[in-house]
Amino acid sequence: MRRVLPAVLLLVSLTRASAAQHKLHEYRPEVILTLPRVSGFGMTLLLDERLDMSGLAPNEVQLGVGIVTPQVHRMSVALELRHVKLLSGAVEHRYIPTFYANAGLPAGFDLRTRTRLEARTVAGNWSQRYINRAAIGHDIAVGDRIVFPYIQSDLFYDTRVNDLNRIDATVGVRVPITSGSSIDPFFARSTDSYRNPKVGLTAGMIFRVAL
Repeated sequence: MRRVLPAVLLLVSLTRASAAQHKLHEYRPEVILTLPRVSGFGMTLLLDERLDMSGLAPNEVQLGVGIVTPQVHRMSVALELRHVKLLSGAVEHRYIPTFYANAGLPAGFDLRTRTRLEARTVAGNWSQRYINRAAIGHDIAVGDRIVFPYIQSDLFYDTRVNDLNRIDATVGVRVPITSGSSIDPFFARSTDSYRNPKVGLTAGMIFRVAL
């Protein structure tokens, strides 16, 4: 628990220091449900909301369904379809192949990467977004549980602007609840060159359940 406390204090201090500045503030609850696997393949259902912290009005709501392959040599592949309703009222559909890979690092650290292509269509207009994620964490025993605090970065390249337009930095911790479920409280800071405001601060939780 002593090792987890500094990360929590850092999260609180970052939130307070940024509260008075002109930034996008969001709360993001996300639920990922994986149905019982068949021959190692699992079907996933997803609900992801981006809520404005001032009044909890939804800035974006995502509903998704996907399938993920078994892990082979710590690698797996997934395909997702998402229905996204934006703040403007526009509806976006996303077709998302994703490649996951994990690797062990010295001193017991773990590197987890995610490479994702989003093919998106809004009112018949197609675009693509490439997202590369790298996360580093370490298992820590807290009582009778093994938690996984981590830091991660996401780099976004969007063909609508033909630029590396967004960078996300996240600190979080994955906490097991039962043998098939966990929760990740996290804090993220994003910088998007083509958004107003350019800086966004997100506090959220990811709830994962594997049946």
